[in-house]
Amino acid sequence: MNLFIKITIGSLLLVSLVSSCAQSTDKEAEFSENTKDLSWEMLSEKDQQFIDLVQRKAFDYFWNGFDENTGLIGDPAKGKRTSVATSGFGLSAYCVGIKRGWVTRDEVYRRVLITLNSYYKDPNNSKDFCVEGIYGFFYHFINVETGQRHGKCEVSTIDTAILMAGILHVMEVFEGTEVAELANKIYLHAQWDKFINKNGVLTGGWKPEEGIIGKYKGYNEYNMVYLLGMGSPTHPIPASSWDVYFSGNGGEFIKPYKDIDAFLTPGGLMQPHAYLYQFPACWYDFKGKRDKYLNHWDNAVNALKANKRYTNNWGAAHGYPEELWGWTACAGRDGYIGFSKPYNGTLAPSAVVASLPFLPEASLRAAKYMYEVYGDKIFGKYGFVDSFNPKQDWYDDGFLGIDKGNEVLMIENFRSGLMWKEFMLNKYVAVGMQKAGMENI
Repeated sequence: MNLFIKITIGSLLLVSLVSSCAQSTDKEAEFSENTKDLSWEMLSEKDQQFIDLVQRKAFDYFWNGFDENTGLIGDPAKGKRTSVATSGFGLSAYCVGIKRGWVTRDEVYRRVLITLNSYYKDPNNSKDFCVEGIYGFFYHFINVETGQRHGKCEVSTIDTAILMAGILHVMEVFEGTEVAELANKIYLHAQWDKFINKNGVLTGGWKPEEGIIGKYKGYNEYNMVYLLGMGSPTHPIPASSWDVYFSGNGGEFIKPYKDIDAFLTPGGLMQPHAYLYQFPACWYDFKGKRDKYLNHWDNAVNALKANKRYTNNWGAAHGYPEELWGWTACAGRDGYIGFSKPYNGTLAPSAVVASLPFLPEASLRAAKYMYEVYGDKIFGKYGFVDSFNPKQDWYDDGFLGIDKGNEVLMIENFRSGLMWKEFMLNKYVAVGMQKAGMENI
């Protein structure tokens, strides 16, 4: 029987001491969850070719979906809808394409310039095209051709933050160019302080019908919104908001397995969805760093180990082999499966592919198994589909920009650390990390 302990942040030291003495009795733990030394160079040529294939197909999603007029990235299967987060992932994915030799630097520069112009409103031109939003933030979903709000969606803080991460990345890659100048203007125009509530907590965004919408409690992917917001020289959120994020905001360490160290989840719930830990790490290099609250890299590793263990244990009771794991927000047979929904055996290949930097052997083994066993049921023009459920004999047939971006960037971080090396050079990123109290260890 697995232990399940909820732990306040102040009790972490005690937990660490207890967990260091604990011995695993879970047979599943024998399957390499602790493979810190496995690197790209250690892979066989066949495995490298497989990972390269997955990465290239995911890259093609962004390259082929590019709209020549707006620079936004659409998926023909979804009509004219796209997300601003897809733009952020796409900007960085294009830079990976340069590194891999799939496209030229000049080709990428031209496309990036078109994209950035669509997110920048020329103050001297009232008719200048610009993606719709408010306070320098943008609607979650937009029309690829018009840049206008799709449906009744919100101006999203997290999706705009993902966009800004891609923008700050290309600002470094194309330093000293018009791209860098535009990137700087877009970032400085964003009014991060407009989305902090009276308690100092970041909110989810804004709707014209409602105004500012709800806050998100507990540790989650919003750590990158805080870091980007604290780095702004024009409209920053206060450094004290980082403390609010960790104290009195529903952040709790949990320890559901005695041989896996404690980790933070939203509200202390045993729902370590992969995206919560992967999205910020696409750009932020947390390795060898910590603040006064935790080591964010180790926290992600522990959470993803628990992700694997939980889905493996569920799978063992329902006929799944240990290679099948990967729990994250994704499509399901009966609709979208988001955070707080009970696990039902639906697997997201992007959750394992993007875990390569954290759990390389377990991730590689799972990705290969999915590819070899399920073939074209789950692997198509742009690589792995969003999700599938073997128990239900259900296989999604679509691709998502946030999945594909997560795969491209995290594979590259596993291969070369490119995202981390380039993004962390940005001066605004450095300020945000400093205000959060991040120190080398």
